[in-house]
Amino acid sequence: MITATSFGQAKFNDWPEMRTFNSILAETFHPAEEGDLKPIKSRSHELFQNAKLINISPMPEKYDNEAVRKMVKKLVKETDKLNALIVRDEQSTAVMKQLNVVHDTYHEIAGMCKKEEK
Repeated sequence: MITATSFGQAKFNDWPEMRTFNSILAETFHPAEEGDLKPIKSRSHELFQNAKLINISPMPEKYDNEAVRKMVKKLVKETDKLNALIVRDEQSTAVMKQLNVVHDTYHEIAGMCKKEEK
């Protein structure tokens, strides 16, 4: 297992909801990449609930803009879709495809926030 400090881990110290989401995503996405969907299947609802919490919690002022808010809403929508696939016990390929969408959406937000750091 390769560990590295990403922007999300290092810079979301002032956004605890996003830091928690990043932790859950890392703990579920990386095993899924290796073919182990058990972590995401057992934590998809937790991931979705955390995405909803990000959406309703105060956002740090330096990140608070329309573009980031729009992407956070997308994160909620995509995480909800992932959870629904798992609840319906969809095929692994569909789950993995949607997990990749969630992962990419998270990284879009992290990238937008990184730009705000400058």
